[in-house]
Amino acid sequence: MQYYSDEKNAKGAYLMFVAVQVFLLLIVYGFVYTSLVAVKLAIAKYHLTSMAYLPVVFVMFAYPVVLYKTRKMFLRQKRLRATAWMLGWASVAIVFLYAFLSQLVGV
Repeated sequence: MQYYSDEKNAKGAYLMFVAVQVFLLLIVYGFVYTSLVAVKLAIAKYHLTSMAYLPVVFVMFAYPVVLYKTRKMFLRQKRLRATAWMLGWASVAIVFLYAFLSQLVGV
């Protein structure tokens, strides 16, 4: 007979959380890669400086920090808050990249 174990459930929830984090990281990095290519094309077309890469590079380095912070939050038993922050910052990063590219091309 098997007994209910909170420890097994916590490990399973953490594994699912990390899997969702990896999935979201791949999605955000897909948008970062697309943005890098778009900035490269905009630099060539509009004769911009390489400083146009700065917001994209910021997102590329800032989002893994957010994932690290949310993982620590998840381990402190704030699971729902950590999930909301992880999903919220992913959407903020994607919207920020779209807004930046629309302003860049609108030059």
